[in-house]
Amino acid sequence: MDQWVRLTTVTGEVQGNLLAAFLAGEGIKVKFRTQVPPSVYPIMADGLAEVQVMVPAEDLPRAQDALAAYQLPESEEE
Repeated sequence: MDQWVRLTTVTGEVQGNLLAAFLAGEGIKVKFRTQVPPSVYPIMADGLAEVQVMVPAEDLPRAQDALAAYQLPESEEE
């Protein structure tokens, strides 16, 4: 049984899905944990739209490296 750990927290399902797609391209499985049920109208007040991006514990180091590359500003990519 996989143990899942928090990689990061993002605001909203859209950002979570973008990051999940990037990590899937790196071969890393992702689950989300949120306090708000999915909705057509996202709630953005007082942190209610926070989505925790969870990865298997054994993939955490690879996921952290991938996350750093994902967040690298364009000017630093060279």
